[in-house]
Amino acid sequence: MDGHGEEQDYYVLFPNHTEGLKLYQYARGRGIPVRISPTPRLASACCGISLLVRAEDIAELERCIPESEAQIDRIVALPRQINPHRDRYC
Repeated sequence: MDGHGEEQDYYVLFPNHTEGLKLYQYARGRGIPVRISPTPRLASACCGISLLVRAEDIAELERCIPESEAQIDRIVALPRQINPHRDRYC
């Protein structure tokens, strides 16, 4: 959690989907739990994919970026947007 009490997720942004898939496959092969996600509008006006990474996994993923040879645009931290109670009705 950050200093404001909000949990953060990290989104890795890419110049194209090929680079995103390259890093996704590399990270998954090393056991880093990443997910392919639409790029949040708060992070970029461009449509595209991003990788969603938990705060506790970001340092390990950052070490993998040069090893994977994937090109990234940047990494953006945003307050957690996933509602774990969505679709629960009781």
